[in-house]
Amino acid sequence: MLADPTERFLSDLPGARNLQEASMLLGHYSRSLPTPRAAFDNDLGNPVFPMGKDGEPIGVELGWPSDFIRRWAGGGLVLACPLVVPCRKMRRPFSWGLDEENLGLPEEDLPRPFTALGQQTLSLLRQVGVRSGITVPVHQPGGRTGFVSWVSDESLQTVRQWAGHHAGELFLVAHAFLEHVDAMMARGAANIKDDCPLTERERECLTWVACGKTDSEIGIIIDRSPETARFHVRNAIAKLDASSRSHAVAKAIRRDWLGPVE
Repeated sequence: MLADPTERFLSDLPGARNLQEASMLLGHYSRSLPTPRAAFDNDLGNPVFPMGKDGEPIGVELGWPSDFIRRWAGGGLVLACPLVVPCRKMRRPFSWGLDEENLGLPEEDLPRPFTALGQQTLSLLRQVGVRSGITVPVHQPGGRTGFVSWVSDESLQTVRQWAGHHAGELFLVAHAFLEHVDAMMARGAANIKDDCPLTERERECLTWVACGKTDSEIGIIIDRSPETARFHVRNAIAKLDASSRSHAVAKAIRRDWLGPVE
């Protein structure tokens, strides 16, 4: 028999009309648990960080500070975080602790060493009070992998004791939640703002960079001078906090901010 908060969440979820409403339901559910903050990603191969109608990034309603979400999103940190690695390998919920050796996970599920950027993500999580958590990998059609995590400021031992009795319910909630999110995305009902910082011209120029065009060629395509094309590309690089043209392209593609690249 499911606990009341779980039954209520599963009953209310189909009524969520957009991503922000669904996230608010998940946040309310999470606050009834010993792990009161949640995080999710629908597709690790293409992570996005949309904005809600209130101008705040999706995730604030889940208990995360706005500036943390912006830094996490702007730096592309989700793909660098070591905790996403087991999601691709495992199907059942797993618990982890930032104070533990290898985050409390077997080395076959989480190989060492972590990258410098990976270490930075863990440090950032500690700074916002995360100590441990439980993550539910969600494997979806088309080879996509997502996850829902619940985090705590308690020890890993405390979280594991609780999760041992409730992992099945979290499994149901995570899969139902991402299935609903996926359905909303598919029918275009997510109703979220595009968080892309680039102008349409910067997107266009960066798309042509991704196609291998030079500044001179881009200038001809957009009917502007090579200097103007270079100006837009440099602006895009700066806005994306990228180190090069190719780095900017990679970051923009990862967030689905570019047009078709052939």
